[in-house]
Amino acid sequence: MQSITSKKILEINLKDKTEQMPLVTYARWLCLIEAIELVCAKAKQMKIDTANNIDWIKPLAFQKYIEERIESMVDEAEIYENESNLEINKQEIKICNTQQEQVLQ
Repeated sequence: MQSITSKKILEINLKDKTEQMPLVTYARWLCLIEAIELVCAKAKQMKIDTANNIDWIKPLAFQKYIEERIESMVDEAEIYENESNLEINKQEIKICNTQQEQVLQ
């Protein structure tokens, strides 16, 4: 069971308005996006067309990934939120030793 207790609310700026979202909800969305990116990268490596083939969508696998990753993602989101000069789009890209795909660090 998860032991997340953060009640922090984030303000997310959209094109025409500002939304408020609990940190845990924000972290869950980040986990889902990360899981989809990992699956798409692996599918690309295996030359699977994800646009026309929906067999790669496995909701239970995504749910398990989110449950396992959520606590560390909340910690990472809090760290990023506390850094005043963070620009997410300028993250350093490094090569992982265990796979050929590039990963964000």
